[in-house]
Amino acid sequence: MIPNGVFIGLRFLMLALLYVFLILVVRAIYRDSRAPAASPVAAPRKQKKKARPQLVVVAGDRNLGARYQLPEEINIGRAGESDIALDDTYASQQHAKVFSNGTSYYVEDLGSTNGTYVNGRKISYPCELRAGDRIKIGKTVFEFRA
Repeated sequence: MIPNGVFIGLRFLMLALLYVFLILVVRAIYRDSRAPAASPVAAPRKQKKKARPQLVVVAGDRNLGARYQLPEEINIGRAGESDIALDDTYASQQHAKVFSNGTSYYVEDLGSTNGTYVNGRKISYPCELRAGDRIKIGKTVFEFRA
């Protein structure tokens, strides 16, 4: 027969192994919960065809509400050959141009007599346009819509 002391020793050994196992499990759970979660892979989005930016006449011109799609460059003035010809005596023949650098659109005054204004401020160099900006040329006011 096995002495009583050996059984008691085996019970303590079994209890110690159980505690070690539980400590290892708790430690593994703690480490996993602290690790950053892997980001889920998003399904590729369908790219919407982006509409071209526009200039919309919002004040001062007979063409109130007219929309002009913006190509890479567009000239605005009173001259008949301007891309946007204004019937506005306060606009110069070649008043301003709106152009793109590939990522943004800009407006530039072309040495006009009365100046070009963006959001009420007279510009003297090309000014980057943001959605909602208002461009005043003579009495005509355009809104830039991206």
